[in-house]
Amino acid sequence: MAATTYKHYHDEECDIKHLVESHFSAGSVSIREESMAEPTKRLHKVFSSGLVKGDSLLVMSVGAMVYPLFSASNVFSNIYVMDTTDASVKHFKQWLEKGDEATDWSDASKLVCQLEGNPDAWKEKEEQARRAVKGVFKYNLVDGCCNLSVVVPPVDCVLIAYHFNVSCKTKEDFKNSLKTFTSWLKIGGHLVLFIALNMTFYRVGHCKFTALTVDEKFVREEVTNAGFTIEKEEIIPTSIENDLVNYKNFFFLIAQKERNV
Repeated sequence: MAATTYKHYHDEECDIKHLVESHFSAGSVSIREESMAEPTKRLHKVFSSGLVKGDSLLVMSVGAMVYPLFSASNVFSNIYVMDTTDASVKHFKQWLEKGDEATDWSDASKLVCQLEGNPDAWKEKEEQARRAVKGVFKYNLVDGCCNLSVVVPPVDCVLIAYHFNVSCKTKEDFKNSLKTFTSWLKIGGHLVLFIALNMTFYRVGHCKFTALTVDEKFVREEVTNAGFTIEKEEIIPTSIENDLVNYKNFFFLIAQKERNV
């Protein structure tokens, strides 16, 4: 397939393992530093500060990534992982079950343990995260529903990491997805959001994939419109130029749910 042919996250041509490893895990060091290491450092600060707390967490990330769980599992004993493709759910379960094809997330677990002052405890950290996972589910964006083998209860925190960049085709999709995924969130609970700003494409192998292009103003307004009060926000600047992904900056945001909409 020509590199100029644009595909979408939900297409079969999207190799989830390759996507995750090239952009977040075992790929370019410069990409990994911005897309994995910097968010990991911020999640460590958030979850160790006591600002975001509770018992239950719902995570939606590209390819059902694992790295957000290492710091989160220090706080949340019940973690539910959700994605919009069968391949992503399978990819996460491979790590959960220690399968031969699982992505190696030890760089992330070692980083978290280093931040916590116990660098040799990374294997225990990964087991802690595995124990905290109480379910892995697929959400059907087209039908607006998900078939859950168990009922996900209202949660104390919803963490969304870059997923709207790849799963949403329009800004209206963003609005609807934000309201849907945060509908699981209790009043008073927190949304933790990472999103790439002004992103136009990303590459997986020889294919280019479309991305939803949003700016800081749009994201802030839609989070507020969804019933949240923003408590913390930060722009994480990019320092790379490459043909693997095109974006301007990362936007990190924490908001508290004030009302249902």
